[in-house]
Amino acid sequence: MSIEKCESCKKPFSVWEHQLAMPGTKEKEPITCPYCHHTIERTSNGWWNTAPLTEQQQKDYEEGKLSIGIKNVA
Repeated sequence: MSIEKCESCKKPFSVWEHQLAMPGTKEKEPITCPYCHHTIERTSNGWWNTAPLTEQQQKDYEEGKLSIGIKNVA
């Protein structure tokens, strides 16, 4: 899991990737903000899931304990 900040509403949300074992099939897949439903695309070998931050994650984000950025998760 990682944190992405929506380009539209500016709210942070969690993102994780479900990778498929199909080499050479990377395509752009949607990442949709769970708050405003703004969608961007990022290359994946599977698909992206998103969810609002939990209260604890939101607190950690505001305190700088969680950073923004996509990390591949197997």
